[in-house]
Amino acid sequence: MKTRRRWVAVVGVMMAFTLVVAACGDDDAVDTTATTTPPATTEAVTTTEAPTTEAPTTEAPPTTEAVPDIAIGRGVTLEPCPDSANPDNGCIYLGVISDFSGPFAAFGLPLTWGKEDFWERVNAGGGLMGFDVAITPENTIDAGYDGAAHLAGYEEIRGNVAALAESLGTLQTLGALPLMIEDSMVSPVSSWYSGWSFDDIDGGLILEAGTNYCLEAMNGFDFVMQARSTMDPVGIPFTYAIVGFPGDYGGDYAAGVKIAAAAYADVGIGDPVAEFVYTPGVSTVEEAVAAILPVAPDVIFVTTGPNELAGLMGGLFGAGLQSAMYVGTGPTWHPALLGAADGALVPLFEQAYFQTSQNAGFQDDTPGHQAMREAFEAHERGIPNLGYVAGWVMSYNLLAVLEQAIINKDLTPEGIAAAVGQVEAVDYEGMLPDKSFVGTPDQTVERGAVVHRVDATSPDGLAVIAPFFVGPTAAAYEFNAPCLVLGG
Repeated sequence: MKTRRRWVAVVGVMMAFTLVVAACGDDDAVDTTATTTPPATTEAVTTTEAPTTEAPTTEAPPTTEAVPDIAIGRGVTLEPCPDSANPDNGCIYLGVISDFSGPFAAFGLPLTWGKEDFWERVNAGGGLMGFDVAITPENTIDAGYDGAAHLAGYEEIRGNVAALAESLGTLQTLGALPLMIEDSMVSPVSSWYSGWSFDDIDGGLILEAGTNYCLEAMNGFDFVMQARSTMDPVGIPFTYAIVGFPGDYGGDYAAGVKIAAAAYADVGIGDPVAEFVYTPGVSTVEEAVAAILPVAPDVIFVTTGPNELAGLMGGLFGAGLQSAMYVGTGPTWHPALLGAADGALVPLFEQAYFQTSQNAGFQDDTPGHQAMREAFEAHERGIPNLGYVAGWVMSYNLLAVLEQAIINKDLTPEGIAAAVGQVEAVDYEGMLPDKSFVGTPDQTVERGAVVHRVDATSPDGLAVIAPFFVGPTAAAYEFNAPCLVLGG
């Protein structure tokens, strides 16, 4: 109980610190997939009652009749979309390759819902400059977070769609990337690999939204430094461990943690005392607990899914490590964890777990969040979570690119790809800072991450304590190469 009171004090100080930041710039785990609606509900966009918040528009939008000379290509027709309420509009078909049945199903399904509902809002507002946008069942693939299934799914839909609305997973997307480059297939990607900022890796096709895993980790580490500096006695230096999935999600994040730690070497911060790579389907929570428990770190950085987080925290606490602070990422958390073991873990989550993410939570007060919540409620999407928020937010990037392609009168795959490098400002309706795709990665990368604590009274189980926090490490870092080179 003494440890828990200490973290309550830290939370209070950090909530006050938020004002300064804003002014300056699977075993014992809960099965979260059981709380989601089956994948069969990812049906085609319909024209249900439109949200009351007006969709973003551009001035003097052309129509298909007004621009009869517009070039169209794969996945674009001048005929209306199925069941369209705008019969004079053409149709832009988008594809989805997600995870509805694998380790990220609890994230992937609401992620897809967010995209579907975003584009339905655009259509309900009259469409996109003379076109509607359709995500149909035949162009929606459940790849189960499996690379081979992802590639097979891409092969299945590649001739049908103008762009992808979603491609979940970095290694999965990298496996399909040679074909995407061949097809000039633009896509927001549901991963935040630091390599997506570099054209020599992604061919200029990937539309990143929000900070990457590496800079997110730096901000998470800087946040820990701020939090532990408020302890009595001051909790610096401290030891730390890393538990993460393989690949970019865990590896890119771990690289950022180590970069930040090196920046604090002068105050006694060293290398991680333990690093456990958790391979889904191979590793067990017991193995992770056994790797971390003997070294008893002060802080544990976790980049797994929610099941692994619950098992790790519950296992370590039950085994006697009751003073650790945990820092996770967006896909690490799911509000269904609040019901784990009939809520027995809630006090531990509320006192010891902190979360960084690319964007704020479900309840943030922006025009974009308001429109998103209206769509979520209209479609009865269940428990609010960061997956739905992320799906909605990253769709603004593709909206801006398609708008630019239409202004250019070129909706061919090559025209859409060329439009990416011409987008100077993506308007996220306040959900993220404006994003430019014009400039060097060091100039255009988003450096801020949102820090949350667990709040069982919040719809998504989270409360923001530091909005778009940019710590000193992330602010000073020269982002001239990926933090992790996959396959290198």
